[in-house]
Amino acid sequence: MWSDLYFALRAFNFKQADKILSNVDILTALKNPWVIAVMVIICIYLLIRRGDRAVVTFLSIPTFLILFQKTVQNMDVMQLEHNGTTLFIFIGGFLFLAGINVYIHFVR
Repeated sequence: MWSDLYFALRAFNFKQADKILSNVDILTALKNPWVIAVMVIICIYLLIRRGDRAVVTFLSIPTFLILFQKTVQNMDVMQLEHNGTTLFIFIGGFLFLAGINVYIHFVR
């Protein structure tokens, strides 16, 4: 899979890359020890370079993807109307992440 993604990106075939990435489950990818090791190395490098804003942004992206996968992915509008708690959790989590990013990037 990763080699297919590499060759698709190398050939600038973004439709093929999108098809490959749409089949990836972010939760299983984040449980992979290699992904965790790479994320830790990138965060340590960014902290050494005084990139605390970059670390927050870097960690917010997978957090938002996990929030999306756990709450509203593969649901249509009718399911969200009848199950307001998942929509509330998604909106609340998104606002929390956005608030942290706004605080780190603009207020601080």
